[in-house]
Amino acid sequence: MEVKGEWRGVISLIGERNYLTDSFNQFPLKAIYFPGEDGEMHIYLTSNSPGLFNGDMQDISCRLTDGAHLFLTDASPTELHPSLMQGESRQVQTFQLGKNSKLEYMPKPLIPFKSSNYNGTTSIYMTEGAQAIVGEIITAGRVGRNEVFEYQNFKSIFEVFWDDQLQVWDSVCLSPENNLKANGTLGDFTHIGTLWVLSEQIKKEHLYHIQNTILSEMELYDMYGGASLLQTKGMVIRLLGRTSQDLQKVMKTYWDYFRLELF
Repeated sequence: MEVKGEWRGVISLIGERNYLTDSFNQFPLKAIYFPGEDGEMHIYLTSNSPGLFNGDMQDISCRLTDGAHLFLTDASPTELHPSLMQGESRQVQTFQLGKNSKLEYMPKPLIPFKSSNYNGTTSIYMTEGAQAIVGEIITAGRVGRNEVFEYQNFKSIFEVFWDDQLQVWDSVCLSPENNLKANGTLGDFTHIGTLWVLSEQIKKEHLYHIQNTILSEMELYDMYGGASLLQTKGMVIRLLGRTSQDLQKVMKTYWDYFRLELF
C-alpha cells in the first residue's frame, strides 16, 4: 500500500511575531508549532507512520512571506524501510522565501534500512535579503544492528534558485554495490553531514573562520570535513563521520555561529 503524506504551510510576520497563517496536512504528517523566544515560529513535523516504505511519497512545502522567520525540524529520524513494492520512496521539499525572510531547517538524520530505495529533492527559492541555513545527515543504516550500506540506492538532490535563476545544484548518489568503503568514496566513514548557508552576507571572512576552527581539528573529532564558498551568495560545509551524534554536535556549533553572524 502506497502512502502519500503532505504538509503545506505559510509563515507570516505580523507585528514583531511570526505566525502559521495557513496550514494543510495529509496523513501521516502533522505539524506541531509554537512561538520561539525571539519571535520566530518553531515547527516540528511528526508522522504517525513508522517511516517511509518503498513506494511511499512525502511532500513538504512552506512559503515564508516578507520578513518571516521559521525554525523547522522533525520530531524523530526518518526511517527508510523496504517493502514488497519495487518503486523508490520519495520525499520532495520546497521552500519559498520572501524578501528578508529567514529559514532554519535541520531535520533529524535519514536512516536507510536494508533493501530500501530512496530519492529525495529539496528546492529552495530565494529572493532579495532572504537567508537560509539548511542541514542534512545521511547515516549508513541501522549501524547498531550491523546493518551498514545494505540499502539498494540512496539519492538526494539539493537545488537553490535566486530570483528564479538556478544557482546551486548538488546531488548525492550512493549505491552500495559500488563499494562505498573504497578510498576516494567514503573510506572508513559511514555518515555524511551537509550544512548549507545561503545568504548575501556570506564573506570570505566567514570561510576563514570555519576553516580555522573546528575544521582544523577534525582528527580530534574522528571526522573529516571541508568548506567552500558557493559561486554566489553562500557557503557549503560537508562532513564525514561515524556517528550521527558527532555530526549533529559539530553542525550545531556551526549553526550557532552563523545564526549569530547573520540573524
